[in-house]
Amino acid sequence: MKHFIITQQEFKHFIRSPFKTISLFLFVGAAIYGLQNGYELLKTQQDEIAAINIKNNETIAEVVGWYDAGKKGPDDKPWIDVTTPMRAIWYTPALAAKEPSPLMPFSIGQAEQFGFYKQVSNWSSVLDSDSSGEISNPERLTVGTLDFGFVVLYLLPILVIVLVFNIGGLEKDFRFDQLIQTNIASRQKWLLARSLFYFVLIAVILLLLVIVYAAATGALSLDFLAVLKLYFYVMLYTLLWFVAFYLVNFFGNRPTRKTGGSANQALKMISLWLLFCVIIPGAVHQLASLKYPTNYMVDFVDAKREETNKIWDLPAEDIRNQLVKLYPKLALTKHAKDSIADSRIMGSSSSGLVNRLMKNTILTIENSNENKNQWIRNTYLINPVSFFQNKLSAIASTDYYAYKDYRAQIQSMIDKKITLLLFDNWNKKTIDKKRFIEYTEQFKQ
Repeated sequence: MKHFIITQQEFKHFIRSPFKTISLFLFVGAAIYGLQNGYELLKTQQDEIAAINIKNNETIAEVVGWYDAGKKGPDDKPWIDVTTPMRAIWYTPALAAKEPSPLMPFSIGQAEQFGFYKQVSNWSSVLDSDSSGEISNPERLTVGTLDFGFVVLYLLPILVIVLVFNIGGLEKDFRFDQLIQTNIASRQKWLLARSLFYFVLIAVILLLLVIVYAAATGALSLDFLAVLKLYFYVMLYTLLWFVAFYLVNFFGNRPTRKTGGSANQALKMISLWLLFCVIIPGAVHQLASLKYPTNYMVDFVDAKREETNKIWDLPAEDIRNQLVKLYPKLALTKHAKDSIADSRIMGSSSSGLVNRLMKNTILTIENSNENKNQWIRNTYLINPVSFFQNKLSAIASTDYYAYKDYRAQIQSMIDKKITLLLFDNWNKKTIDKKRFIEYTEQFKQ
């Protein structure tokens, strides 16, 4: 009964405090704004992928039309001959798409930093410019875009400060704290009941937001457990801040202390927010950047430009010998039995060597990224904000590893295109409609 009375009084205090009610409405508005931005990004990506698939189907129909009409290509491009493996593979659509998760609105993560689709050719690589370079979330904040994950991780603690900073401190400010029972057990329950009111209030609001947007994106029906997991981590993060601020209120305003009050409590809470939301993540990021600098991308650029040119300058016989070592079964093909390497066939086959070069370079970069990620994971004990940020992004499939899997999908398509090209090329096959359709079936998702 006492708890109910305390909660009832706290509710009256809340609705009579414009500062607290306005802060709560602003937080809810920011959360909805962030969710809506994520929802629109989700729909944009879904629509874009659907449009590309339609366009690819049109391309397939056009090429099939050439075969049916006995043509080798479009009338205005006589140099194109889709009866050759090189041109047939080139016109075979191979869309590598990272299908956006329905939970994307809850944590945009790296969804704005990397591309989400790629038309793969035998000359592609997973770090081409069209696979990266989109605007990142911190930059989007400067142009008015807000992420729900950012709202929860960085603005939610500030809201909690606004709601609980004067619990116990207000009584000390007006010097009637002695009227409140000073028995430790009773005082604990008094502070706990008042803090619990705001925790439940925020929990209900966040639950409603999660349910509404999870239902709108279909996540509620498609992956209910993932939605539940996401809400669990959001509430665990919220609970940690409430516990921290409860301890500030409890130890900062004990009856035996002559110092204290709302201003003193607010200052301590803000200091905690600065420490865990700004200083520690910033320091970890800076140290990670120093320990694992991003200049290793220079290796990729050098490989893409200089080393690739060296491959193109190789004699046809050297290209053939290297490709046979790389793909031993090529030794069984028709061209492998020729005494002289065909420079035309070797020219269209050299992408196999370029692909190997790119894969070796990219493996070095991926290993460096993994070492950096592991180093950051080792700081989670003192860097909980980064832990929860990565957890939310992982659940929403917008974290580093979701895009690593996407890059693996791209690489798999590149390897498949090159294998088809090499063996049909070296077997000197003439590509007809049936073989072209077989190509397209290889890359359907």
